[in-house]
Amino acid sequence: MGGLPAVFLDRDGTLHRELEHAPRTLAQLEFFAGVDESLAQLRQAGFALVLVTNQSSVATGDVSIDELARLNAALIARFQLAGCYFCPHHPERGSPPYVRPCACRKPASGLFEFAARDLGLDLARSWIVGDAVRDVAAGLALGLRAILVATGKGELERQKLPAELAPRTLLEPDIAAAARRILRETAGAQGK
Repeated sequence: MGGLPAVFLDRDGTLHRELEHAPRTLAQLEFFAGVDESLAQLRQAGFALVLVTNQSSVATGDVSIDELARLNAALIARFQLAGCYFCPHHPERGSPPYVRPCACRKPASGLFEFAARDLGLDLARSWIVGDAVRDVAAGLALGLRAILVATGKGELERQKLPAELAPRTLLEPDIAAAARRILRETAGAQGK
């Protein structure tokens, strides 16, 4: 499949510190050091940046779909994202129509597939960066390169990496280090 390579990004714990409650506005988010610069470097290197995030806070009623849409629009504007794909569902908790099993909640790969189709992305040249096993599992299922960052719950999640995913998952301390790794490995591959 042709198209742009992408870096798929988890949100909570990857780009910003996780909160005790579901955020409603950009002002509530404390971004990790180097996020803006790192994402700009990836964009300048030709990667489409795509947010893929489970947001079951919609299902549980902690955040309205409109509040989440406004927050996503602010994130798209701040980071010049190619897109933002979210799963509002939870398989057991919440209220209809959002309480149900679905194909978009990570570790399912639906969000990635929707984005690839909508944005014309080349998954074979793409990456996933997240702080949870479910993030890397979703990307690896589609052949993406995967980086688990130690921010958020990443340190604990590292210990939970299944044996079949561990050899295919790179480990980095944060989003800035992950971006440097992607740029270094991409430059090396192009030089061959």
